[in-house]
Amino acid sequence: MLACVVALGITSCATAPDRPQPAREDVKGMPADEQDKRALELFRRIYDTFEKGNRAQALPEVERLYGELIDAYPEAALAQESYWRLILIFLNDHTPPAFDRAEAYYNRFMAKYPSSQVRGEIDKALSDSYYRNKQWDRLLKFYTPAIKLYIEKGKLSKPQDMFMYAEAKLNLGDLVEAEKGYRIVIALFPRTRESALSSERLEEIRKRKPK
Repeated sequence: MLACVVALGITSCATAPDRPQPAREDVKGMPADEQDKRALELFRRIYDTFEKGNRAQALPEVERLYGELIDAYPEAALAQESYWRLILIFLNDHTPPAFDRAEAYYNRFMAKYPSSQVRGEIDKALSDSYYRNKQWDRLLKFYTPAIKLYIEKGKLSKPQDMFMYAEAKLNLGDLVEAEKGYRIVIALFPRTRESALSSERLEEIRKRKPK
């Protein structure tokens, strides 16, 4: 999906199918190809809005247009990317970051597109912003489902999940749980950056423990 849209996405990556495909329709009955067309028009308006003035002045209208695209054309190819770009605005263009608004759209996104390819980009944006802004409670909550899945089924797809969970625990003062998390990262993902950082954190914890 992201490869289809560069910068503000004013290009198309559609290819002709081998044979005609039935049009998908949303709950309002509008065919998906018509939603794609109208969503692209809104995307162009967003681009034009940014071009007309400085970014800060453009943001209220841009946020409104992204919201309109998401609400009106949920089956359009650009709808999922619009969630990502809108969440980025809430995280990076607001001071302090508008976490509540970002999370509200994230929850809507997950309910609508649970298997979306864009999810990884949105997850990373939220996680990085929580970490950068020292939102340890939010970071802990964000990674808790992955840790529960690991505890229940022994599945851990990537080291970042456990490492970030341990980082949140460390910064919230739970050294015991943090240490457990770092050791799991080292055991399961020994040749990763997170493993090397986990070793450093374990040394820090050792120095902090009373002798």
